[in-house]
Amino acid sequence: MDLARQLKQGMNTGTLLFGQRQTMSACSRGDARMVLVAANCPQEYISNLQSKHPDVPVHQVLLVNRQLGAACAKPFPVSTLCITDPGQSELLTLSQNI
Repeated sequence: MDLARQLKQGMNTGTLLFGQRQTMSACSRGDARMVLVAANCPQEYISNLQSKHPDVPVHQVLLVNRQLGAACAKPFPVSTLCITDPGQSELLTLSQNI
């Protein structure tokens, strides 16, 4: 799967939230369907997210936060993003790998 292409598809047709605070809020509200984290996302944040919301699948991508931000066409690093609506993308087919 071409992750960058699927992220662009998801942003165009669905709803993605960027950042650790928005991701944690979406998980707390029950809106999160999957969370993607960058390769260099702090392990402390990932552990906290998984302990508070064990029902939300977390997939760690091989991109660091600057690369993930660029793949999402954002001018800033993205360490975490939350998928609330995948739209026409295949992002939810990614398996939990943490």
